[in-house]
Parts: sequence; C-alpha cells; structure tokens
Amino acid sequence: MKHNLSELQEREQRYAEVQKVLLRVLFANLAVTILKIAVGIFTGVLAVAADGVHSLVDSSSNLIGMAAIRLARRPADERHPYGYQRFESLGALAIGLMMLLAAWEIGSQIVSRYLEGGTVEVNTVTLVLIGLTFPVNVVVVLLEKRAGTRLNSEILLADARHTQTDLYVTGSVFVSLVGIWLGWAWLDLVVAAVVVLLIARSAVQILMDASLWLTDRRAVDTDRITEVVYTVPGVQFVHNIRSRGNPEAAFVDLHVKVSPGMSTARAHAIATEVERRLVSQIDSVREALVHMEPTKKEQPTLWERMSEDLLRQAEGMGMGMHELHIHTNENGELIVELHLEFTGEVTLAEAHAQADAFETQVRRSWPDVTSLVTHLEPLAQHFIGLDADEDLPPREDVMALVTKIVSAEQVKELRMYRVGGHLHANIVLTFPGEMLLSEVHHQAEEVEIALRGCQPPVEHVIVHMEPEG
Repeated sequence: MKHNLSELQEREQRYAEVQKVLLRVLFANLAVTILKIAVGIFTGVLAVAADGVHSLVDSSSNLIGMAAIRLARRPADERHPYGYQRFESLGALAIGLMMLLAAWEIGSQIVSRYLEGGTVEVNTVTLVLIGLTFPVNVVVVLLEKRAGTRLNSEILLADARHTQTDLYVTGSVFVSLVGIWLGWAWLDLVVAAVVVLLIARSAVQILMDASLWLTDRRAVDTDRITEVVYTVPGVQFVHNIRSRGNPEAAFVDLHVKVSPGMSTARAHAIATEVERRLVSQIDSVREALVHMEPTKKEQPTLWERMSEDLLRQAEGMGMGMHELHIHTNENGELIVELHLEFTGEVTLAEAHAQADAFETQVRRSWPDVTSLVTHLEPLAQHFIGLDADEDLPPREDVMALVTKIVSAEQVKELRMYRVGGHLHANIVLTFPGEMLLSEVHHQAEEVEIALRGCQPPVEHVIVHMEPEG
C-alpha cells in the first residue's frame, strides 16, 4: 500500500499545486465574468448575458473544485479506508450539474426573448470589451489543461474542458455582436442557442467522465497488470483481475496461481512481490490485493504428493522444513531424510518432542515409510558478525581443489571467511544455460564435497550457479 512518507508528500504536493492552479483560474474567470455581465446588462444583448452566466459558472466550478480538492487530499482513515479521492470525482460531477442548470436558465431567456421580443444596442466599445476576454480564456484553457495533464488531476481536466467552451462561446458572441451592429438582431437568439448547446454538450461529457469513476469502471489496463504479474518468478497463471478508482488512485485485486507444493511462506512472499511490483511499476495503482491459489495437476507424482504433504504437516505443527530426500530400498520401502526448523528459544527436549509427534503423524499418513530421519535446527534470530580474516587457507589451494571438478573460467567468484570460528566458503560458478539443472547441481555438490574434505575443512559451503554470460 502506498503509505510511505515520500509518496504522501508527493500526493500532498500534487493537491497543493492543483489548488494553486484553481485559485489563479478563479481570479481570471471572475474578472471575465464581471466584464461580460456588465456589458450584457447595459447593452441588452442576450448572447453576451448568456456568456456572462457561463463564465459565472466557471467561477463557481473553480470554488467547487477547490473544496473537492481540499477533501480529496485527506489521507485514508477508518471512515474512508480507501481514501478521499472520489471527492474529486464528486466535484467534477457538481460542475457538470451546474453547467446544465446554466444551460437551462439561458435557454429559458432565449424562449422569453423570442416570444416577447426586445431591443439591443451594440457599439464599438462593446465589441472591444468582449474581444478582450478571448485571449484571457485562451491563456486560462492552455495553462489549466497543461497542469491537469501534468498532475493527472480529474478536477483540473474537467474544469479546463468547461473553460474551453468559453472560447467557442466568446467567439460566437463576438460574431453575434457584429451581426447585431450590422442590423441582424435575430442573430443574437441564434448565437445564444448555440451557446446553450455547447454548454450542455460539455456538461454531459463531464458528467459521463465523472460517473465512470464513481460507478467503479475499470481503472487500469488489464493487459498491463498481467504483464507486470508474469515478471514475478513462481507465478504460473493470473486471472480474475479487477481494478477501480480513478487515474490518480487505482485499487487492484487479482487471483494468482502457484505450484500446489509451494509452502505458505513462499506463496505469501510471491503475493507480496506481485503487490510491490504493481504499485511501483504502474503509477496509478495505489494498492493491490493478491489472492493465492494452487494450480491443479491431474496426475502428480508420488514424490510431489509426499513432499507437499510432509511440508503441510510440518507447517501445521509450527515448524519449517527443508533438505527433503526420499529414497527407496531394495524392497521398495521409503526412506525419508529431512531438516526440521524451529523458531524462537526452544529446548532440545521440546524440539525432540515436536519432531517425534511429526514422525508419528508422517508414519500414520505414509505406511510405506520404514525409516524417517530428522535433523533439528534452530533458525537464527540475530545477525552474526564475521571473524577477523586470519588463518584462512590460501586461495590458490582452494582453487586447485575446485578446478579439479570445473574449469578456472567457470569460477566467477570465490570468497572465504570465518564466522564463530567456523570456516565458510561462497562460490559462484557459471555453466552453459542449456545444461540440465540436475547435471549442474551434481557438479556443484562435487565442489562442496571437495571443500569439506580439505584441510582445514570448510564447514559451510554455498555454491551459487549461474548461466554463462
């Protein structure tokens, strides 16, 4: 979930910038509104008055937008666990409704003027004053649309679309004024009707856009989500992908299938990594919820069924398990060897009692197991420091042992150190990428056995295998 400090600071900064843009646009719209309404009242030109009302709606929408942003910038809390981002959509919805009301009011005046008649007066001063409002609207639209795209703000883009209609309206009004000046009084009603249609069209578009996010329309491209999920190792299939929210804050939930023999801890780690990559690689995703499922296999092998069952039993008793080996003797009976992991401070007696209970349960589930050997080990609960680099075997001697099994070119890295008086070795070997893992692992085991048999013996060996290149 995107709740880290830097993300919250970025979101707060974004909303602050959106409010700053809305405040600037508000002052510009108020100046234009006062001018247009004054000209419309003194001249009686209905188209100018309609344009003034339209600009007044612009100013009102700026105030609504600022109030919506003030709510939307709040962080998620108990009452709104998904955050307050939808208040931005509600603000856009309110702007659209106000535009419809303005269109209705102007339309009523058009009908009244047509039925009752009236006179209008236009002079050069009127033309100049209305003409001055056009460049103001151009600047407002360009700045607001650019800021809305940069900040990915639904409210700014809606307000910019609203303000953009002023360009068409003001241009149409100016044409009507010229026509009236030339004696075509009927042109006032025609242009006013065009203005109403433009306002209504823009209002419907805003209402449709806002309603999409309020009705939980898909907020993130499904193919993009699928692409990111399949980059996580261990994911076998992804389905039931859903998303909702808005372009700035989207929430995603999906189902991911993994191997049925996978441990709960590993499956949880994969789910966490899927969520992390979705949030970090798709800008609009604020939170992701992953539901893990096992894939179904029609005919699992005996080893797969047994290893899955043993792991499930160990985890069910609060233990971890690794280093599982299952063999058969000459009679086809099963011999099982494994390591059991214990967390926390447990005594040998407690650990042995748990291991006995585990062994009893396994023998009951798998009667063919004639021998079950368990190695008990604690999981480290703290960091262990390295000893001083002294009394380490010469690197040349170690390399001589390793190169009896693999070539020197395959040894990418070799490191020796001591921890708690015990000698450790970490080796990175490269192999052809097309080699079978079983063949590669066999050679790695030979290297490990050789190092454990040297003098002084290496008590802990980790051999990491990588494909060449």
